[in-house]
Amino acid sequence: MRLKYSAICLIASCGSLCSATDRTLKYGSPESVGLLAEPLDQLPLNLTKYTIPANYGTPSHNVVHPIQPGGSVVIGHKSTIVSSFAFGNTNMYSDSNGTLLPPTERTQTKMDTIYDMASLTKVFTAVAALRAIDEGKLSLDKTVASYLPEFAANGKSNITVLMLLTHTSGFAPDPLPGLYEPPYKTMEQRVHAIIEHKLENAPGSTYTYSDLNFMNLRFLLEKVTKTPFEEYVHSFTRDLGMTSTFFNKGNNQSPNFHYYARMAPTEYQIEVLGGAEPKRPQPVRGTVHDENAWALGGVSGHAGLFSTAGDVAIFCQMILNNGTYGGKQILKPKTVDLMFTDFNTAFPGNEHSIGFELNQNYFSGPMANMLAGGHTGFTGTTLVVDRASDTFMVMLAHRVYPNRNWASNNIVREAVGYWVARSLGRDVSFP
Repeated sequence: MRLKYSAICLIASCGSLCSATDRTLKYGSPESVGLLAEPLDQLPLNLTKYTIPANYGTPSHNVVHPIQPGGSVVIGHKSTIVSSFAFGNTNMYSDSNGTLLPPTERTQTKMDTIYDMASLTKVFTAVAALRAIDEGKLSLDKTVASYLPEFAANGKSNITVLMLLTHTSGFAPDPLPGLYEPPYKTMEQRVHAIIEHKLENAPGSTYTYSDLNFMNLRFLLEKVTKTPFEEYVHSFTRDLGMTSTFFNKGNNQSPNFHYYARMAPTEYQIEVLGGAEPKRPQPVRGTVHDENAWALGGVSGHAGLFSTAGDVAIFCQMILNNGTYGGKQILKPKTVDLMFTDFNTAFPGNEHSIGFELNQNYFSGPMANMLAGGHTGFTGTTLVVDRASDTFMVMLAHRVYPNRNWASNNIVREAVGYWVARSLGRDVSFP
């Protein structure tokens, strides 16, 4: 049976600035843009099977668990949404062990479900940095300390903006101790800890994926734009019409929070990790799952953004449009090129542009190539923008619910890439 398209409206009104490179999203059949329909028809059922508890081997750590409780997916090709669906459940567990809620208390996933984007936030931070470059406020080759002098502490005077964006600065993966832990009593102490943090390696000597890079980018951008980070990001998500994309500044955890009813829960964090975790209602819902972002008041360059699959689809199409959507120019075309340029040629296997990991099978599957940029988030989120085939793939999920240790959902990410590649007529196999 052919999948019915979601009713979410993504079609923006097109003003006088619209052109062949400013294509707004529309819904259409796979056949209308030269794709094979059958693989995309099979996609919902094939992703739904990962919500069933089973021993998936390595992905579920050789234990019987579902890979993820559900998700929301949008696939676009040639500015046409060819598949849009939600699967599984949003709310279904009463504890971290997976005790099921009564059927009347469970909720099904919808296309307007709002997810904690986790590290997909980094892509938006990168776009914010690229906007600052377009505005003449930032340069990739300049040192961070030339804009933010206090950053030079502890041997960091030679770190460039590019090094932060490509994870080659020399930082360790995370701040130690965690910003939510007892040594830090004030926001000022946390901010200083980030900016003055010591290095683990010499700048430019290695690739180490680090949240500290993007935590510092937040403060760098606030300095050069003279604008609160969350407002600077909102300036372009607003222009794109992304009405359900936001930071929960202040960590509003009330069920009366405007977006709360649509927000997917993440984890029974205290049950899973112990009493050192932030004291907040369980499961974590409404506030950012990442403890360090929570300690920063819900706003950071590495995590903190919430969104829907439909909103992220618009963002992806803007990139495929070379920076423009609905008559609004977010980035200059030459700046978008930087999102598909590998700056990490010295570190094979860790190809990285400004904002994207490139050519990565673990989240792109058979769609991986040097013009396929994407990113993942710890909570289970994924986006891939493939310039080579004019295609994007968005899957938002909350695989950490109810317990981060249950499974990795990379197998689901790869499955999306597999079925999309099949729809493009490629002869590919799924591991």
